[in-house]
Amino acid sequence: MTAVMLMLVLAVSGYSASAATEAECLRNSETELSGTDMAGSIEQERKRSLGPYTMYEQIIYQAKQERIMEWLADDMSEGRATGTNAGMSAARFIEVLFRQYGLEPLFGSSFYQPFIADSLNGTVGRNVAGIVRSAVPSDEYVLISAHYDHLGILNGNTYNGADDNASGVTVLLNLADMFGTMKKTKTGPDKNIIFAALDAKELNMAGSKALIDKLLSEEESTAYTTSGTTDSTAATAADRADSASSPEEEFPGIPKDRIICAINIDQIGTVLEPVHEADTNFVIVLGEKTLRKEHRGLIDMCNRYYNIGLDIDHTFYGSENFTELFYQLSDQTVFHQAGIPSLIFTSGFHRHTYKTTDDPDIISYPVMKKRTLLIFYLTLLL
Repeated sequence: MTAVMLMLVLAVSGYSASAATEAECLRNSETELSGTDMAGSIEQERKRSLGPYTMYEQIIYQAKQERIMEWLADDMSEGRATGTNAGMSAARFIEVLFRQYGLEPLFGSSFYQPFIADSLNGTVGRNVAGIVRSAVPSDEYVLISAHYDHLGILNGNTYNGADDNASGVTVLLNLADMFGTMKKTKTGPDKNIIFAALDAKELNMAGSKALIDKLLSEEESTAYTTSGTTDSTAATAADRADSASSPEEEFPGIPKDRIICAINIDQIGTVLEPVHEADTNFVIVLGEKTLRKEHRGLIDMCNRYYNIGLDIDHTFYGSENFTELFYQLSDQTVFHQAGIPSLIFTSGFHRHTYKTTDDPDIISYPVMKKRTLLIFYLTLLL
């Protein structure tokens, strides 16, 4: 049992070694402080009692969220369609931040995994993947993913895809920053964490299929043949992949039982369709039943212990049929079919989904931060 897990178990069971001290501090502060000063003091005492990892919460702030979101979902990014110059620019943007946050390239010296996304017209996609290696020896991995592609420009209209899925990429990058900082400060993590920005989700989830084929391979995969295409047209298209990408180096593969969880993030930025009308602080998390038995229940425990305060729905608005259907609509289903315990974190569909009105002004940054923190603490405890 890790130290973090022990803290959580003790807290949930009602035990707190610092409870008396905390209560005394709060009583003393009440006699001296009021208003915002008192609220700030209480928040400091809360974080002190929860352990060292809450320091990483300050890495996420709205200006940083907005900078990432507004770059990805700006008209200049032209909807980030797979195989376009705008899509490649988005991939480069993600790579630059991965490097800045201290991630190592997943594939040798390259963050990129080119693949054929559409064999009929030779469209080439590119996954962007990095890793934060464990601070202590570990052969366990957590995979965190979000697709960065969207619809691009159709009939002269730009589909910016702020919620779908610039929001997921924003959360992915915030998490990469948090865990990268943790590694730099030598406070963790205790497992290897792979961060994957996936391309071509809108093309039959070709990016996640390419990634999982590569991750689980026991020897170097044949480049550009994820979809099974071996014809000369596909090979020629693959050769047109951006020359700025370093070629994939030999990747030994990871036994699938060593990937303890895949966490996919898709459309996580809005509060437009809450689970319960009175509470917009919500998130939908599907796939908990696919987790190992010892990991089931951790999502809700993290939410309570770290006072995140989200209304968590483990169904798709209470419908068993729609829960099963929605789970199959994004990249986590590819990971699950490969035998990996897989979750999706989302805020669901809304009236702007696949519309030109899916712009940054519909994003709720404070709630998106709460959802990011839930994923952060869950990843720590897995």
